[in-house]
Amino acid sequence: MSSRCTVHGLPVGQPIVGQLPAIYQDGMFLRQFTAGLDDVLAPAVTTLDSLHAYVDPALAPADFVTWLGAWVGVVLDEDWPIERRRRFVAAAADLYARRGTAHGVRDEVAIYSGGAAAVTDPGGVYTSRTPTTPPARAARCNADRTVQVTVDVADERGVNWAGLQELIRSAVPAHLPVDIELREVGS
Repeated sequence: MSSRCTVHGLPVGQPIVGQLPAIYQDGMFLRQFTAGLDDVLAPAVTTLDSLHAYVDPALAPADFVTWLGAWVGVVLDEDWPIERRRRFVAAAADLYARRGTAHGVRDEVAIYSGGAAAVTDPGGVYTSRTPTTPPARAARCNADRTVQVTVDVADERGVNWAGLQELIRSAVPAHLPVDIELREVGS
């Protein structure tokens, strides 16, 4: 994150000298001294005045977006364009609310990859009235519970394959096997 430092010519909304008692406002020394402080403090005051923009992913400075992502628990790929990073951070709360569902996985993968994702979830529930399940019945119920995720992108080289796999495996319920396919389609 880059530092917010002095900005030459940044206007000061309320100079410090104007906040001193009237008796001190006429002295040349105090005017010059507080003007120097105004120059140093102006960036901090401006930052505080526009704090709402710093916590909005659509408006925050580019270096701040990564920090905002850490607030909501997302790890951003620094190779992504800034607009994709902004979209991912802005959608994080909604994505986490739907995490583990086919729609949630699809939307998270689409933002991460920049392409279109299709998720095939076999669904199904198996319950038993007894603590132990007969092996034959369990085998039939567990036969094909693989979640299939197909990601269509314009250019496969623009996708971090290891990061995509990690994202999908962390979003799909842990007890389900996952089959991931990355396809390059015409742009």
